[in-house]
Amino acid sequence: MNNANLNQLPLVSPHQVAALLRSHQIRPSKNLGQNFLIDRNVLTMIIEQVNTINPVIVVEIGAGLGTMTQELARIAQSVIAIELDHRLVHILQQTIGALKNVTIWQGDFLTFDFDAHSPGHKVVVVGNIPYRSTAPILSKIIDNRSSILSALLMTQQEVAMKIVASPGPQGSVLGILIQAYAEVEIIRPVPRHAFYPVPTVDSMVWQLTFHNRPRFSVDDKLFFTIVRTLYNKRRKMIRHTLRDILPSDVVAIALKNAAIDPTARGETLSFTELDQLSQQIRKLSL
Repeated sequence: MNNANLNQLPLVSPHQVAALLRSHQIRPSKNLGQNFLIDRNVLTMIIEQVNTINPVIVVEIGAGLGTMTQELARIAQSVIAIELDHRLVHILQQTIGALKNVTIWQGDFLTFDFDAHSPGHKVVVVGNIPYRSTAPILSKIIDNRSSILSALLMTQQEVAMKIVASPGPQGSVLGILIQAYAEVEIIRPVPRHAFYPVPTVDSMVWQLTFHNRPRFSVDDKLFFTIVRTLYNKRRKMIRHTLRDILPSDVVAIALKNAAIDPTARGETLSFTELDQLSQQIRKLSL
């Protein structure tokens, strides 16, 4: 394959993607969640959504073959294309290496230093998040919220729906972590056949935009200790669950002062109730 023509490839063509990978003797890695987007409509939708944010600097998680990177480079002043797999970095150097506003950064997103790469600017994060790395990647985004304006992400559909449903019976601790700091908006479902190779599940594109302040008023360590305790035994009554971390008398007083039914299940509490309970526990623990 002529390297000079690589940046002209229709990288959303499954045949061209397969041929490009074969020419470099690359088999997509399941461990790295390498499923390449081959649906032009989905790609266009993502780019249009990112464009509404008016991005200056875009940080792309998992640049892959450069399919999305090429389009992001058209709408942002600068794109930092992060790719862990050195095999794909070699392809990226050919497909997007000539783009002057794109920087290829080889490494793990979990070690990426936002302050060093975008000092004084809030970035927009874009990426198709592999299932095995979903929780640590989302936690990394939350931890670096002071450097991030917004994030447009693609995850497994089930993960996205749990996040949207949090807190609640269909939610998760990860979902509460995200919803505590950001507004979450579902953009569009993406069928599994929009990728090569075809994954076993469907995906969802969703966006998070950070609030000016979290949805709780106590320190985050205390708040999430309580959340994890409640959700680890989510079907048990709160008065029993909290005894794992607090004396029985403290639990009883905290629930009474927060006006929370001690026989309720932790997964039924709203953010307001979780915060009220956390405030009472903090007061009693001082």
